[in-house]
Amino acid sequence: MFEIFFFMNPLGINCYQNEKAIFNGIDDSQKKVDYHFIPMANMTTIRNDLLARNLPTCDLNLFNKFSRRTFNAIKDYHAVKLIKGNKTARKFIFDLQTAVNENDKKYSKDLVNEFLQKYSINPSAFEETRMSKYVLFSMNKDSQLAKKFNVQTTPTTLFYDYDHANCNYRIEGKVTEDDVDIVLHEDDLANTASQFGGQTNLHLL
Repeated sequence: MFEIFFFMNPLGINCYQNEKAIFNGIDDSQKKVDYHFIPMANMTTIRNDLLARNLPTCDLNLFNKFSRRTFNAIKDYHAVKLIKGNKTARKFIFDLQTAVNENDKKYSKDLVNEFLQKYSINPSAFEETRMSKYVLFSMNKDSQLAKKFNVQTTPTTLFYDYDHANCNYRIEGKVTEDDVDIVLHEDDLANTASQFGGQTNLHLL
């Protein structure tokens, strides 16, 4: 059995690409995988997203704009999770990521409402939940999880293989479908490490 923890910027372009790779890799593997989706943001994650988009990191107004929309998206995710559960919340945020990163739409209340309608979520109930203390509790729980695993940046992916000793991995940065395939199918630790080659963002846990 495998467990994957994916720490990500909910609107980050690199995180979006990683998430697609992880989803596809899990589907192709036909393995039993518990998948945990943890949105997070800090100054480093915002800066990394700006760099990935070839945007200046020293423009304070731009940095603040990206920070606001990222933290708002995190609150959106947790509100949907409290109303509809983890699975719907993941679908919701993935739709939001697709709209922003592939369809060049701007993150906005109208865009959020579009996906609320898709998942049959009452906008008033959403806003009430979003402003509640329970969303803050949920966000704080994820922050504690990031602290527990010492996650400082996004995307960061943790792979735990409970069927084999010493086969747990941490990848900071880009994850491909091939990476996921190697981790989910490789029983031998040495062979796994060699297949990743010189990838410097891969760490054994």
